Amino acid sequence: MEDLKQFSMTDAASGAAVEEQIAHNIIELLDDRAQRLTSVEAQRLATARNMAVSHLASLQAQAVTHSGVHQNGNVLQWFGHHRVTSAAIIIGAMLIAIFAVQQFGLNHNLENSDAFLLASDLPPEAYADNGFNTWVDSN
Repeated sequence: MEDLKQFSMTDAASGAAVEEQIAHNIIELLDDRAQRLTSVEAQRLATARNMAVSHLASLQAQAVTHSGVHQNGNVLQWFGHHRVTSAAIIIGAMLIAIFAVQQFGLNHNLENSDAFLLASDLPPEAYADNGFNTWVDSN
């Protein structure tokens, strides 16, 4: 099994070396040919490059027009395009938070108020009795 792993690693390394050599040869051929371009060929290549850049720019402009999002779009720009939805979400979250705070505060205040003591089944004297707390803890 170790031999197979070693063979695979060696094979991968030699494959990478072969690919690197092919790429190096291609670069040399292109550099050599670029040195011997005629002025007509250089002009044609420059024109083709300009056409390709213009075409790419028009494709990007069409994508922006169709999607409504800028190429460098982000979350803040999405919120800018959808202001009503964003405002409704923020207002809804604020209302829920206010409602929750009021509910938790109301229950806490009710349990600690005199009205809670007066409305309970036990008389207020039971809460003042020292033995009452012991009885509550044991039950």
